[in-house]
Amino acid sequence: MRAQTTEKRRAPTPTKSQLRDKTIRLRVRQLIDNGRLPAVIPKRILAGYGAGDLCTACGQPITNTQVVYDIEDDRCHGRPIFHMRCHALLQLECAMRAELN
Repeated sequence: MRAQTTEKRRAPTPTKSQLRDKTIRLRVRQLIDNGRLPAVIPKRILAGYGAGDLCTACGQPITNTQVVYDIEDDRCHGRPIFHMRCHALLQLECAMRAELN
């Protein structure tokens, strides 16, 4: 597992502008459409602090000062990991798809 737990830190909540990031939202949609991510919120999500691995959604490193969300789900391709804001975008996309169905 890539997530590493360290001393308790307070992570900033994603801002509305971060949740409107069209590039990352498009990437999340593509990953869901291609079957690399589930179209529903995963059943098990681990959280900790990053170790420099790349975020599945934005492709940027998740540093040891940033929260990392590590998804465990048989419907996923591999073990996707996300920054907090990128994971929030995944949850929003899953919720929107659930409303449409």
